[in-house]
Amino acid sequence: MGFLRETGRILWGYRKTLILLLVPTLSAPLLAMHNGPAKGGWVVIVMAAYWITEALPLAVTALLPMILFPLLGILDTDDVTRNYFKDTVVLFFGSMVMAVSIEERNVHKRIALGTLLVMGSQPRWLMLGFMISTAFLSMWISNTATTAMMVPIAHAIVIQIIKERKELNARRMLKESEVVANGSTAEHDEKTGEITKEVYENPAYEDEEEATKVDVIEENAANNASNELDLESLTPSERALSKGLLLCIAYSATIGGTTTLTGTGTTVAMKGIIEEIYGDGPGITFANWFYFMVPATVISLFICWVWLQSFFLDRSCFRWFRGCSCCQAKTEEGQAAHELIQREYKALGNVSFAEMTVFVHFAALIILWLFLEPSFIPNFNGWTHLFSVPEFINDATAAMIIATSLFIFPSRMPWIFRRMFNKTEPEEDPGPMEPIMTWKSAQRRIPWNIVLLLGGGFALANGCEASGLSQWLADKFAALSGIPSWAIVVILTLVLCIFTEFTSNVATTTIFLPICASLAESLCVNPLYLMIPVTLACTYAYMLPAATPPNAIVFSFGTVSIPDMVKAGLLLNLVGIIMANVVINSMGVVVYDVLTYPSWAPDDSCVAATT
Repeated sequence: MGFLRETGRILWGYRKTLILLLVPTLSAPLLAMHNGPAKGGWVVIVMAAYWITEALPLAVTALLPMILFPLLGILDTDDVTRNYFKDTVVLFFGSMVMAVSIEERNVHKRIALGTLLVMGSQPRWLMLGFMISTAFLSMWISNTATTAMMVPIAHAIVIQIIKERKELNARRMLKESEVVANGSTAEHDEKTGEITKEVYENPAYEDEEEATKVDVIEENAANNASNELDLESLTPSERALSKGLLLCIAYSATIGGTTTLTGTGTTVAMKGIIEEIYGDGPGITFANWFYFMVPATVISLFICWVWLQSFFLDRSCFRWFRGCSCCQAKTEEGQAAHELIQREYKALGNVSFAEMTVFVHFAALIILWLFLEPSFIPNFNGWTHLFSVPEFINDATAAMIIATSLFIFPSRMPWIFRRMFNKTEPEEDPGPMEPIMTWKSAQRRIPWNIVLLLGGGFALANGCEASGLSQWLADKFAALSGIPSWAIVVILTLVLCIFTEFTSNVATTTIFLPICASLAESLCVNPLYLMIPVTLACTYAYMLPAATPPNAIVFSFGTVSIPDMVKAGLLLNLVGIIMANVVINSMGVVVYDVLTYPSWAPDDSCVAATT
């Protein structure tokens, strides 16, 4: 028994090495078949195994197509490497430059704290304020950066609320003791005649009472001197408040990220893979995706807010017109939280020239994206038609216009203008200013691993097409033609929502989207009808720390346990599955006409078919 245990321990220690060697070896018989689909299948198996187990870093696995496809005769090196800097990757890069600029200049913190000041300081509204600001920020900057910025703010607010609550309890106890000391004796004297008024006139009693008051206040101050959150000393309601605020940040970052094409890696991967397989035919743009996802985001955030406050705060929060016990008039606690937020906001100082410049660029980027080809505005072709060949311009062009401008615009008002307004500092020499964005910051802050991961996914999809694997899968999936397409969507979203809890959601999306495209073609179903809900299902992961970076960040604080996350996230996972199915059958019909087999997909015989 000891030998088996020791052997198992050694094998577990070398598990990644074993996976690296065994997966390609055991699947090698596919290579002996000497046909394209088998070779493509071998590459998919190897990369999927490495991505799922992380036997190699995700970004390193993403580089394997540059080795394997040329060696196996599937694609030449030139064709493979083009996938690593497609326009979708450029779109992601440009949006990351904007996001890093927002972070570097603290614009995101100003937006978040401003939202919290507006929303109020009662637990219910504080939670909603965190969710709205986190969801909004995660549309434009990475979920990871948003969560990493918001969690310390929530942590500090919880500490302040708990401190104020303890001070309130101490003052309340002191007040009660004063009432007993100053009033109950007289009452008792009237009832029994045994205690007289001389007790209160005794100087020794007054000295003792004052000493007691000082002791209570000093002891309370000592107990609250620390800024650390000691979970063992918290009451159940205080622990619940802390958990609820932290989880609402992680979940709203995930929900908000799906609202825009650049908000999360899964939607960027989806756009790139769809364009790799079908070209520009599907016409997924920033504007129509935003229009498609906004209703789902608003509904999901509302459900998440109601669920988390009922789960962690107080179920009486559903009594909207009577108020709940956690949100009733606790003015001192609320005032303490409000003052903390106000102090943090004031610490940012006045809006600087750099912040204003970043905000103007941010607003300009949103306008350029929304009005590129605004199909939601009748008889308006968008700003691309101001140029000679509008078809050459897409979302990546707009992103790079703003990204390049950020490397040019100065972070301080130019010397000549400050001289005009008498704002120059003594002995200040004229000269160029540091730009808003520097390449050093870009190198340090942009997630280059995601850039490589996206490129690897596009190369894998390209290889599946070139090897004939996609067509082979489409032929095999034809046997499923008797199953309603809506049922297939339900099954796929359910399976992948569970699967992505244990693996990288971008890697999961990259593996399964080409398969979904082949499945849709074999069933004469619009590929978007399967690919969009599958992408959303891979994104909606709330139950485990490994599922998303926001979950991992919240878990790392030690306040939220895995059972807490599983209990709170299970219902939200189900909501995510339902939402993915509802949105594709409602907004998907309006925006992308997903119930009609499109002309841009293969097989003309399916053009007239509907799901």
